[in-house]
Amino acid sequence: MTTLIFDEYAQAMKNRAIELNGTAVVVELMSGKALTGTLSYALADGPQHSKYYPTVLTVIVSTKAYTVRLDAIAAIGQG
Repeated sequence: MTTLIFDEYAQAMKNRAIELNGTAVVVELMSGKALTGTLSYALADGPQHSKYYPTVLTVIVSTKAYTVRLDAIAAIGQG
């Protein structure tokens, strides 16, 4: 995957995660597995008091939190 295509794909996953933050979701992974739970995608602290969205998100399944890299996600949908 070229860098430009990867950046566009990662940005699309990031936008979808922002949109669905705090809701019930199904996150399909590139490995073929899926996580069903509540999506948590929060701003992180950056340099000079800035905020940014990281390259990972969290899916809480039952009471266990799973951290997932954006580039490992095939799709995110409401669940």
